[in-house]
Amino acid sequence: MKEYERPIEKGILPKNYIREEVMCDFLVTEERKKMWAVIVDLVYEFDKVCKKHDLRYYMIYGSLLGAVRHKGFIPWDDDFDVAMPRTDYDRFVELAGEFQNPYFLQTPYTDPESAYSYAKIRNSNTTGVSTMFQYNDFNQGMWITVFPLDNWDDNGGEARYHEIRKLTTHNSTFMRLKNPNLDDANQRRVAAYLKEKRDPIADYEEIHRLASSCKDPNSQYVMMAALTLERYEKKLLHAADFASAAELEFEGMKLPAPVGYENVLRKLYGDFMQFPPVEQRGLKHAGTVFDTEIPYKEYLRREGIVF
Repeated sequence: MKEYERPIEKGILPKNYIREEVMCDFLVTEERKKMWAVIVDLVYEFDKVCKKHDLRYYMIYGSLLGAVRHKGFIPWDDDFDVAMPRTDYDRFVELAGEFQNPYFLQTPYTDPESAYSYAKIRNSNTTGVSTMFQYNDFNQGMWITVFPLDNWDDNGGEARYHEIRKLTTHNSTFMRLKNPNLDDANQRRVAAYLKEKRDPIADYEEIHRLASSCKDPNSQYVMMAALTLERYEKKLLHAADFASAAELEFEGMKLPAPVGYENVLRKLYGDFMQFPPVEQRGLKHAGTVFDTEIPYKEYLRREGIVF
C-alpha cells in the first residue's frame, strides 16, 4: 500500500480523493493530492494520540487559514501546522512511543542530528528532504509541525525573542555542518559556529527555557516563539483568542481551532479572505524535495548519500 492510500483505506478521505482538479483557479495536480493525503494521515494519527492523552492543540498559520477559507488545504499549500499550549506540548514530546513505523515523532532527543526548535511528526516511508540539510542523518520523511504555544510577557519580550532567534540560527547552522556544497556565506557561518564550540542540545534547551519563562497563567499574550521567521509584532497573539477551541472542518475532519480564529488570522495575514496574486501560489517549501512513493533513505541513496 502506498502511503497516500492509507487515509483512504482508513475511511478518512473518499476513494476519488487522488484526482486532479481546479480549485480557486489553481490546478491541484494528482501529485499534490497525494502529498495532501500523506499529510492528512499524519494529522489523523496526531489527533488520535492527542485525544487518547487529553492534549489540547489548535490549527495555526496556513492550516487554520485553509480550514476557514477552504475547509481544507489552501490549494497551493503543502504542509500542516498546529500549536500546543506549553503544558500539553511538554507532555506530547514525551510520547514518542505512541508513533510506530512509518510514523515518527522528531525532536533533538529522538533524532539527535535534527535541531529544529519544535516537534515534527514524520512519515518515514516518504520523502520531504531539505537539500540544505540532507547530509545530516535524521528522518526526512514528509511531516506536520507541532509548535509550543507559550504565555508571553511583553515586558522585555522583544529582547527575549531576538535571543531565541539567535539560538535557532545557531541550530540551523548545526544542520549545515556536513553539507559539502555550501556557498561562501554559509561556509563563514559554519566556521563561526565551530569556533564557538556550541552544543545544539544546550541551545535547544535554552530556546525552550526562554520561550516558557513567563509563568503567569493570566498573561495577556501568547507566542509561538520557537519559530522565529517573523518580526516580533506579528508573533504577539492575544491569549483570549486561545482560551478555548472551536471545531472547524479540514478535509472532512473536524479539528480544533482557537476560538478567536478570525482575530488570529487577521493578525497573521490582514485581509485573510483575499487570495494572493497568482504568481505567489505554489509549493511553499522551496529547496525541499517531496516524493510520496519512496522513503527518504532511498532518495538519499540515489543521491549518493549513505549514512
